[in-house]
Amino acid sequence: MMSKKNLLYEAAMTIMIREGVNGLTISKVANEANIGKSTVYEYFNSKDELIYKTINYMGEKYVEEIQQRLFTDNKGFEITIKGLIRIIIATIRQGNTNFIFMISECDKTFKSKVDIHEQIKNIMLGIRMKLYNLLEEIIQLGVNEGIIDKPKDKMTFVIWQNLLVILSYEFSGEDVFLEQNDITIGDDEENINTIYNLLLKVFKS
Repeated sequence: MMSKKNLLYEAAMTIMIREGVNGLTISKVANEANIGKSTVYEYFNSKDELIYKTINYMGEKYVEEIQQRLFTDNKGFEITIKGLIRIIIATIRQGNTNFIFMISECDKTFKSKVDIHEQIKNIMLGIRMKLYNLLEEIIQLGVNEGIIDKPKDKMTFVIWQNLLVILSYEFSGEDVFLEQNDITIGDDEENINTIYNLLLKVFKS
């Protein structure tokens, strides 16, 4: 059973996706969660606090879901990295993706409130580092299996990370660059194999 605090996070998330960050009020969150308004204030001091903590909740949830899908059992490097590519493509196809949408909306809303804006930036940095660490775990699998060389430095790793996202975006069908340049786009499994093979070229043994 979900805790009251998580019910409030889910309610806030639903409202912000439906009405935007500026559409959120404590009353709406209480109604959406079917919880008394006074109960909301037991967990959050203000609407701003509820918003930025909801962002953190969404980011943590996103990382946890990826971790559960990729690391529940020992699948090996190739299956695991292809699973990550599949997740990224699916996320891109959600359009604004709940998490990214929330961040962009908060960025517009809180730029004039330096303290809140900084907290959101710090939350994003923390989530990014957790995703970075997950990818590092996957790469270590490839190193252990002798499929790829260990990155020579952090910059090589960052390049590989960015390439992973860019290729997933290009082959998701959400961008027309590949079609405009007559680069073949297959079905999802073909595209995932293409991305995988291109990534290997960066530091393949």
